Amino acid sequence: MNFIHGSDFHLGYVQYGLHERFVDFATTFKAFITYGLENNVDFILIAGDLFEKRNINAPTYLQAYKVLSQLQDECKSLGRAPIPVIVIEGNHDLAYQRDRNSWLQILESQGMLRLLKSTENNSLKLDYVDVGDCRVFGVGYLGAATMQSIPLIAGDIQKINQDVDRFTVLTMHFGMEEQARSVVAGEIPYSALLPLRECVDYLALGHYHNQYEYDHWVYNGGSLELFSLNEYGLKKGFYHVTDSGAELVTLPTRPFKRLSGNISSVKTPSELSLLVQSIVESETPVDSKLSPIVELTLWGNLNFPKKDVSLPELREMVRKRFGCLYADVHIKQTNDYYTIHESDIIGMSREQIEAKILREQIIQDGRYKVYAKQVVSDTVEAKKLALQRINEKEIIRWLKQSFDQIQLHKKHAQEENNAGVLPFMRGDVT
Repeated sequence: MNFIHGSDFHLGYVQYGLHERFVDFATTFKAFITYGLENNVDFILIAGDLFEKRNINAPTYLQAYKVLSQLQDECKSLGRAPIPVIVIEGNHDLAYQRDRNSWLQILESQGMLRLLKSTENNSLKLDYVDVGDCRVFGVGYLGAATMQSIPLIAGDIQKINQDVDRFTVLTMHFGMEEQARSVVAGEIPYSALLPLRECVDYLALGHYHNQYEYDHWVYNGGSLELFSLNEYGLKKGFYHVTDSGAELVTLPTRPFKRLSGNISSVKTPSELSLLVQSIVESETPVDSKLSPIVELTLWGNLNFPKKDVSLPELREMVRKRFGCLYADVHIKQTNDYYTIHESDIIGMSREQIEAKILREQIIQDGRYKVYAKQVVSDTVEAKKLALQRINEKEIIRWLKQSFDQIQLHKKHAQEENNAGVLPFMRGDVT
């Protein structure tokens, strides 16, 4: 067994209106395909969103066609059979109803890929392909129907695989609950995937742009390129799957850099310029052949009219320091104590962000400051139990038990403190 699993390439995305970024996304896709060729994989799996838009333009189509046709040409020159490229439709790939056919279907008609299309006439019909020792099932983006479709998919796989001994791969396009930094509509809880656990060896996901894996059978590599600076610091890559397991692979891409500074103590526009100059000069230049993209976020209380700020001047400072392909400066005014600044959550998951906020609130409140770690842990665990549809009475009982333990510990601590106090006040006569 030897295959690679990637997703969310978003070919055709012209990030910041820059042609260079349009090329970057195609270059990364080509590097992914080349990796598969160089590692002699049995097949290449793309779990949705090959394209950025449903109505792609001709240059975007040519990007995909050239990379996939070059793969076939290379296989031919090496005297080996073509490497199958197996794809499902993500939400960005779906055809408009008036068009009927998606661009992935066009590529399939030209022999460039194998599209697993399991949704027909509003009913679910599983499509699959056998490659070597693997059987690969695929279901395109189902949106709101995903949750209710999972038991049906599991039942169909079991029927189709009856008396067949193959490593079973299922590829789908949806986001798992708790894996994105913010709550997203239509997330699927892990408990809903359990019917698939009995019949699927490897669940290959796409949709969320960050890497995650769950219980050694659910895998999502994320988008290889940074689609938005909101994704800055998140792990990304694709999986190379062999008999030894699934290994995350990352590719070199154009570097991004995110800076921040507090402007609450700045009194004048000239002081702001000095602050920005200080921030950029304190950062080391980016070591890359590709010019970086840099964003500077200035947050806090702005003490003078925003119209007096020369953002072009500040951007130029950033551009000169780092030799940027693109530089931007944002001012976000806030005095909210509980505001979490983006610079504070780089690389953090949603669970880690929630834990950070909870801990700060508990410490600020003061009553359970000493027990902040336990309170945060218990609160996060209670949320997990709720998401698993555990009976609310059981969750309340578990939380009460934890609270009682804290109260008992506080009581014992108070008794120990009191034990060291004399039973009379200074100056009392016994």
